[in-house]
Amino acid sequence: MGISPIQYRPWKGARSAQNLRVYVILRSVFKHGLKSTGVKILLILGVFFVFSFQLTSVVFSPHERLEADEMRSNLDAIVLGIFAVLLAAVVTSDLISEDLSSNSFVLYFSRALKARDYLAGKAVGALLIMSLMCAIPPLLIAVIGTVTQSGDDYWYSLKVIGRTALAGALATVFFVPYGIMMSSFTRRKSYAAVGTFMSFFVLTIIASVFSEFASAPEWSVISPFDSLAFSFDWIFGVALEPGVDKGALAAFLALFIIVPAVVVYVKITRQAVGK
Repeated sequence: MGISPIQYRPWKGARSAQNLRVYVILRSVFKHGLKSTGVKILLILGVFFVFSFQLTSVVFSPHERLEADEMRSNLDAIVLGIFAVLLAAVVTSDLISEDLSSNSFVLYFSRALKARDYLAGKAVGALLIMSLMCAIPPLLIAVIGTVTQSGDDYWYSLKVIGRTALAGALATVFFVPYGIMMSSFTRRKSYAAVGTFMSFFVLTIIASVFSEFASAPEWSVISPFDSLAFSFDWIFGVALEPGVDKGALAAFLALFIIVPAVVVYVKITRQAVGK
């Protein structure tokens, strides 16, 4: 009996679109995160401790319109920041480290997948989870505050809703790039989670030391929690603390978000080409 040689047969199916591959990664990260017990606990506790009283107050307190300063007071940047950094540490800890540990990059980049698409899927999936604590609850409070107002100045309330959306977006994005960068430095997700959490508090301690002993309050902008609080003040039009420079604050925010993103992109690009 003869042996039939295996011949090449061209695949006649339709190639999947590039954005569909990003969506697959995004969906995987989002679903995996929501299945985590730690993520569920942090989301429930964070939303309850940060926003439950504010939501009740907005519903039952009479108000003519949604005031910017009151909406700012509803966003406790320190408490929100603590829960957000814990959530970011859990969500981002295994985004890159798990792929490094399992050598999954061979599977990812064996297809026509670019480093930016890989990172986009990972980052957007993490951002969606972060938005469940940092963006959606305050926006919901702002919308309810507008719906239940007794006055007719809805234009002002809509502008406050826009400021709330901006503040929520900043809080959502603020913690993710740094967490992903820490995840790209190690194959152990526990190291990445602890490194992310401790880094934020180390910066806070350094800022506190320099602000007190050097009598330079501008150093407080390098504290992630203080810089987030100052940013909320700035967004809602509340006066910043004396000595806090808006230019320095904007520079720190940009560096804290952009530099980690660039570092991760370079590392993943090098990993994709086998360096």
